[in-house]
Amino acid sequence: MTSQELFEMHTKLCKAALDLMQKKNHDYSGKMGTQPFANFTRAEAMGITSTERGIMVRLLDKMSRLSSFMEAGKFKVEDEKLMDTIIDMINYSILLYAYLDEKANKQYDIVELTKPAEEDAYSMYSKGGIVPNTVDTI
Repeated sequence: MTSQELFEMHTKLCKAALDLMQKKNHDYSGKMGTQPFANFTRAEAMGITSTERGIMVRLLDKMSRLSSFMEAGKFKVEDEKLMDTIIDMINYSILLYAYLDEKANKQYDIVELTKPAEEDAYSMYSKGGIVPNTVDTI
């Protein structure tokens, strides 16, 4: 795989993740899609766990599924695909970052990327993009 092929795959996966998040946002975010963390804040309101931990539990579920896949070489659930699991991990990671960012009322490690961007909503290389420093955010 070349670097360009990797970047194209990255764009494809991130576009698919965004499309899925937009669809699921309608179903999970309460009040006509205006509360993107509602599915997780409900667990906190019920005294089950914190919102952050709720997101982490779902992320860990996906990591466990991925670990099992890597050991067995296949998923037991026939309609589950590797790409689905990866996309879910992307989305849970973004939800966690966004929630922590909102909670802290500040942004983590904002950088301006220098690669010229194509003019589309899915370009991961756009000027002014946000790249979290995972050491600081998790």
